[in-house]
Amino acid sequence: MKTLAIRLLGVLALGLGGLGSSHAAYNATPDFWECANRVGGTFVHGRIPSGCDVATFGPDSFVRGNYGGTVFNDAAYNTANGSDPISVAERKRYMQEMYPVIRDASQRYLNARKPGVQERELQAFQRGVFALLRQESFWSHYRDAQTATGQPFLLKMIRGDNGHGHGMMQVDDRYHFLPLQEGKGWNMMQNFSYAIDIYYDAWQKAPASCLGGATSGDDEYWRSRARSAWSAYNGGPTRVCRWQNTADVNVAKDNGYRDNYDLRRWLTDVADLSKPASIDVACLMDNGAQCPQPVGAPLGPNRLMKLGNSACVLVGETLECVDTVGDASCLGGRSAFDESVIATIYAVQVTGRTRVDHNRHQLCRGFVPGLQSLGSAITTLAPLALRSSIDGMVLGQAPAGTYQVLDFAVRGVAAKQRFYRIRASLNGVLTDGWVDAGTAATHASLATAAAPSGAGALPYPGDWVSVVPNLNMRATPGGALLVTIPAGRVVQIKELFGTASANNLYYRIEYTHSDGVTREGWIFGGNLYPSSTLANWVLPAAAPSAQKHARCPNGTRYDIHSRQCMSASSVYGPFTAAAVQACLDSGAGAVCTANRATVVDGVALTLPIWSKAVAAQAVGNGDCPRGAARSAAHRFHCVENVSRDGVPQNDVYGPFSSAMVSACLASQGNAGFCRSNRWPATVFLAQQP
Repeated sequence: MKTLAIRLLGVLALGLGGLGSSHAAYNATPDFWECANRVGGTFVHGRIPSGCDVATFGPDSFVRGNYGGTVFNDAAYNTANGSDPISVAERKRYMQEMYPVIRDASQRYLNARKPGVQERELQAFQRGVFALLRQESFWSHYRDAQTATGQPFLLKMIRGDNGHGHGMMQVDDRYHFLPLQEGKGWNMMQNFSYAIDIYYDAWQKAPASCLGGATSGDDEYWRSRARSAWSAYNGGPTRVCRWQNTADVNVAKDNGYRDNYDLRRWLTDVADLSKPASIDVACLMDNGAQCPQPVGAPLGPNRLMKLGNSACVLVGETLECVDTVGDASCLGGRSAFDESVIATIYAVQVTGRTRVDHNRHQLCRGFVPGLQSLGSAITTLAPLALRSSIDGMVLGQAPAGTYQVLDFAVRGVAAKQRFYRIRASLNGVLTDGWVDAGTAATHASLATAAAPSGAGALPYPGDWVSVVPNLNMRATPGGALLVTIPAGRVVQIKELFGTASANNLYYRIEYTHSDGVTREGWIFGGNLYPSSTLANWVLPAAAPSAQKHARCPNGTRYDIHSRQCMSASSVYGPFTAAAVQACLDSGAGAVCTANRATVVDGVALTLPIWSKAVAAQAVGNGDCPRGAARSAAHRFHCVENVSRDGVPQNDVYGPFSSAMVSACLASQGNAGFCRSNRWPATVFLAQQP
């Protein structure tokens, strides 16, 4: 790939693009000039490296409204395996959108420059343009991409040649500095219209010496015209016959263009050659950014809105969103709306408005009673159909049994129908698929929360893992760096936390660094979609000690979904003040405030003990127990603000490991709370340097 250089083109009269000598002056722009939030890529249709924020040059809202489906969606592409079915589907979707756009644009251009052009020449010219795009940029222009796993997807424009080549036509900022500032890079059809002049000029002027005596009735004549035009486009007008010189230093490039022209490699990802273009090609070629700004639906309460890939609602004056429309039902806990209608809006409409982006894992869990969290376990109470997707083909029957939750989905604000992705054995083969676990009214008869049984596809809290690369341990998921853990070190998982629709995973761990200090923090564990990268980050390991990730009373287990100790029938406190009040409000009576005798590690304690039914209603199903919230200042534990004797205090909820309990007992004179699941924040923070 070589970017379009105009050094040698100063004498050309370049038609529609209006490139004059004033545009040919050299400008010493640095590599990746004005390249915000740069991302990489792969050499496949739609996502070559690199990509930089479109917003540096033009409004995202203009692209979203006018270019629609021509944006490649990295969220639907497996960067670790571009050949898996999910990746192939996104590549084909993208090219099926792009092909009619370039087909129509090249036809419109040639008809304008050469009225009455013969069909034979038009087809050859278009084929040459298609090959040019494959050679220069793999038809890449716009892409939604992340700067890092767990970060939001931002709208990018392709930048090649160390950032100097802008857009699918690779217009070089060192020679086209002013036109790029005028929109000839970021605006895709302006990028095309501006640069295609150079190809057309060489197409017209290809001398007979380049054509080998072929005539316009021969396929070889048009093939030679196309090869000559691309040699000039790539190397300048004096190199128009470069492709004939097999000793030229650029012979590999010329042969690459030849192969693209001959093999029509773009067609591998295009099924329908006659599909209409989904954008207004004429307006965008002629008027660029003067085309009408997209007009979105009016903002308003009690309506579901689509902004980019996100689903949003208005709560007062605040826009609250979740990152994919597929999770829109979970916004039902934030606002009432008609879920059968979704109105498209654009960023320009919400400029300056406060926006809250919810984590789907926290939002859906809090809205749907009984919804089990990522990485927890369920027991299915009957055989359930295992499907390839929520609405996909039936792969077989998953037997009744215990499974780990690998993902979830929710449909229906009222119905709260929940689906779980699990891994089941079908005819002896472990198979991932989706089961329908029922609605708000029926789920309890189909699937219930359970204790883990055997190894999971994801590590369960309490499991030990070996880190694969050197891993940064952070104070919160994706937060401030604490220390770096060397590759191969074995650590114990205490908690899983998921973010975004790709199910990016973070693990809470404890680690004793080379400075001798034990810290609690979070490491990144990979993502599940579009394809799993878990094995790139941690691998299962044998337990090096008998340490427990949490402490519980005799005869109970630590539930990884609720993060509380429970027996077959009861849930053990301490409970938040808000949960106690909800218990009282429910009419449960004295049990809400009573403490009962139990034993932890052989030591007698008194703790509140509630039935599972009372606890489910009073504690809620949120990511934190009712009245508590995640706190970045407390290693992302759930924290409750309380007042005791008129003094404001914070309480931190577990899990607290064996090592932490031992340290608490040593520093607090064997205080009973050290063996419970709730500590004063001051005690917790004293253990966290």
